[in-house]
Amino acid sequence: MFCNNCNQENSSEAGFCSKCGHQLSDVQAQTPPPLTPVNISKDAQIPQNHSASSSENADALLAAFVGKKYDDFYRNKWFKDSEPRLEVNNDGSSIHSFNIAGLLLGTSWLCYRKMYLVAFFIVLGINAVDLVLMHLLGMEAYSSIGQTSFFVAWAVLTGLLGNYFYFSHSVKNIKKVMSNTADPATVEQELAAKGGTSWVGAIVGSILSVLLSMGMSYLFAPEWYWLV
Repeated sequence: MFCNNCNQENSSEAGFCSKCGHQLSDVQAQTPPPLTPVNISKDAQIPQNHSASSSENADALLAAFVGKKYDDFYRNKWFKDSEPRLEVNNDGSSIHSFNIAGLLLGTSWLCYRKMYLVAFFIVLGINAVDLVLMHLLGMEAYSSIGQTSFFVAWAVLTGLLGNYFYFSHSVKNIKKVMSNTADPATVEQELAAKGGTSWVGAIVGSILSVLLSMGMSYLFAPEWYWLV
């Protein structure tokens, strides 16, 4: 079926538009499926409230996923001078905003916000570039640069792009939940479960990041590295 707000095509079981977050309860499918007990049951779960705008729907969905920090912090960072939506703002505010937690905590903050895959690729990228520099520059040149300055540069990058990473992560999970669930109450519950924060994830993710770094250095670092 097609959304009557942005004309995005969605699955027949979706309760919200995967692009703009608009409720699909008032949208007619171009090719209606045959009426069966299953379809009738699913249609009965769709709310009859058509007054909410796509902006309000996106706002509610993001708030359900992020949790209490959404109104206090992320809403302003993502949608400064614009309406909430499930896509990157045209003015780029969701990209060009700074996250102090991303700067200070790096991958620990990413894991705290359950962005485990992003954290993994960042740690992998940091260590891969670090190892390449070891082999290309040699001991003296690499030592003059300093490993600390290298990780500081990556911390700054995480701070600069942290809000964008989290926005993309939130939108991806929201669209995935909406494509599989029609009941708004169930959508809210699943978003709360998938989103929010996890101290366990932050601790375990930090430990695994250290182990991954040590393992890559042990396997691929030049011999002189262990003598510095």
